[in-house]
Amino acid sequence: MRNIQAALILATSLAIASPALAKSSQKFQSNLQAPISTSVNVEVIIGEDLAWRGENLPKNRRDRGSIRSFNDGFAGNGFYGDKDLNQLAERLETRMAEKLSKSGVSVSDNATQTLRITLTDARPTRPTFHQMSKSSGLSMRSYGLGGAAFEGELISSSGASLGTLSYAWYESDIHDAAYGSTWSDARHAIDRFAKKTAKSLD
Repeated sequence: MRNIQAALILATSLAIASPALAKSSQKFQSNLQAPISTSVNVEVIIGEDLAWRGENLPKNRRDRGSIRSFNDGFAGNGFYGDKDLNQLAERLETRMAEKLSKSGVSVSDNATQTLRITLTDARPTRPTFHQMSKSSGLSMRSYGLGGAAFEGELISSSGASLGTLSYAWYESDIHDAAYGSTWSDARHAIDRFAKKTAKSLD
C-alpha cells in the first residue's frame, strides 16, 4: 500500500477558492462490480495537474481564480507544497484501506488486483505554509472553501480495467470554513470518498 507517487512533481488575504479545476463528479459514481471476491492493493497517485500545482500556479490562467500576483497561491490554486500533497495522498491511502477492510474487502500489498486512486484536485481551507511563504498577505486567519476530487480504477493482474469510480466534495458554506484547519475540508472529502467506495463494494 505504500506506493504513493506524484505524477509530475517539479521543481492572500481572505479568499474563496472555487472548484473550477475539478473534473470528477460531485455525485459518487461507480461501475465496480460488488462484492470484490479477491484481495486488492490500494495505490494512490497524485494527478499530473495537482502535482504541478504543488510548486506552481495552474498552467491554465482561467484556473488561477482571484489571483492578485504571481505569488498569490491561495487564491490562485497553487503553491500548495509537495509535502502537503503527499500527506493528503497518505491519508487517502490509509482511509481507503481502513474502510475497505471494515466492509469485508481484503486489502494486501501482494494482491493481484489494484485499486488505483488518483487525487485529481485538492483545495486548502486555510493557506499552507508554502503558500504563506510565497505571499506576505496571507496568514492562518485567511480561509476559503476547500475540498478534493478523486478518480479511481480497479485493475486486474493482466492490466485490464474492471471498473471506475469518481467523486468530488467541496465545502459550500463559508461560515463553516471559518472554523476549519488547513486541509480540513479536503480531509473530509477523503473520508467521505473512502466511506462511499467501501459501501458500494459491501
